[in-house]
Amino acid sequence: MDLRIRRVLSLQLAVLIVVSLGAYALWGSATATAAWFGVFVATSNTLLIAWRMRQNNKMPDKPASLNEFFRSWLERYLVVGVLLALGLGSLKLLPLGLLSGFILGQLVWILAPLTIKET
Repeated sequence: MDLRIRRVLSLQLAVLIVVSLGAYALWGSATATAAWFGVFVATSNTLLIAWRMRQNNKMPDKPASLNEFFRSWLERYLVVGVLLALGLGSLKLLPLGLLSGFILGQLVWILAPLTIKET
């Protein structure tokens, strides 16, 4: 797996732990569960990206096409949408906690490159 993806996943795991514990300490278990689920949704998005990258690396002779790009984008969009809908609808998680966790999980994509030293 690519170093950048590993860094994003490890930082998302750290965010998952810190946000869940912090939300639990400040607002209770309902908010902590919602925040945990939000970070989980962001992490599932990262895992889909890693999976697609691994698939593309298995066939280095075949260049990635625009169709594959849009298919990957649509898959990630649908998975995130379904998981957020599941969290808000069926699981009845607190919206602010869920969306806050998701946003913090996605912010890792901005922060992770800053933690990698280029060699």
